Amino acid sequence: MINILKKIFRLGHELLVQEKTITIVNLGTTIIISFFIWMGFLSFYFFNQVISYLQERLDFSIYFKSDIQKEDIQKIKKILENFPEVNEVVLVTQEEAFKKFQKEIKTNPVISRALGELNINPLVDYLIVKAKSPETYSKIADYLEKSPYKTYIDYITYFENQKVIKKVISISNQMKVFLSVFILAILALSTLIIFNTILVSIYSQKEDIEILRLIGASNWFIRGPFLIYSFLISLFGYIISLGILVFFFDKTSNFWLSLISNFHPSSFLFDNFFLLNGIAFSIILFINWSATFMALEKYLKI
Repeated sequence: MINILKKIFRLGHELLVQEKTITIVNLGTTIIISFFIWMGFLSFYFFNQVISYLQERLDFSIYFKSDIQKEDIQKIKKILENFPEVNEVVLVTQEEAFKKFQKEIKTNPVISRALGELNINPLVDYLIVKAKSPETYSKIADYLEKSPYKTYIDYITYFENQKVIKKVISISNQMKVFLSVFILAILALSTLIIFNTILVSIYSQKEDIEILRLIGASNWFIRGPFLIYSFLISLFGYIISLGILVFFFDKTSNFWLSLISNFHPSSFLFDNFFLLNGIAFSIILFINWSATFMALEKYLKI
C-alpha cells in the first residue's frame, strides 16, 4: 500500500514537471482564483469597516429652542444619561457654542463680519449624546418624540444622519451581492479553464494510461497522479498568490489608512490568518480537484 502511494506521488510530481505549459497555465489560473477569493474577503471586510466607521461617527445632537430653561435641559440630560448603553451626555451651552463657532469661522472674514454686526448670539444650547450603537440613538429619538420634552426641542441631527447611514448600508449590501455573483462567475470560468487543461494533460498521457489499463490498474490508481498534480498546483499557486498579497498590503498600508482610518488589510489578514487561508485554500483545492475529477471521468468513460 505504501509503495503504491509513493508511486502515485512520484507520478504526480513527474506530471507537474513534464507538462510545463499546462502547469504554468494552471498555476496562473490558481493565482487568479486566489486573488478573487481574497477580493471577496477584503471587500466584505471593507464594507463592514465603512459602515462601522460611519456608525461610530454618527452624530446625535439635540438642539433646544431659545426659550427653554436651563433646569429643563438638565432634567433631559439626566434622563438620557440613565439610558442603557449611553456612554456620555455633554451639555454645550449657548455661550460655549458661540465661542466654538467663532474659532471655526476665523478663516472666513465674510461670516465673521456678518456675525459681528448681529450683536447677538444666534446659537442655542444643545446636548451631544455618545452611545455604543446606532440602535441606542434610535431609542432615544423615539423617546424624545413621544415625551413631553418634545416641545422644548428644535431639532435632532440623528434623523438626517440616519438616512445617510441607511443609504450606505443599502449600497454596501448591493455591492456585496454584485461582488459575490461576479466572484462566483470567475470561479466557474476558472474551473472550466482547469478542466480543459487537465483534459489536454490526460490526452497527452494517453499511452501511459492505456498501458496502466492493460496491466489491470484501477481507475483510482490512474486518477491518483492527476489528483496529486492538482494538489501541488493548488499549493504552489496559493503560496505564490499569498506572498504577492502580503507584499502588496505591506507596501500600501499608508494608502489604506488614508482611505479609511479603521481599514487595516494586513491586520485583517494576520489576525485571521489560519481561518482565512484555510477557507481560501480549501476553495481552491475543491475547484482544482473538481475540475480534475470531471476531466478524468470524461476520459475514463470513453
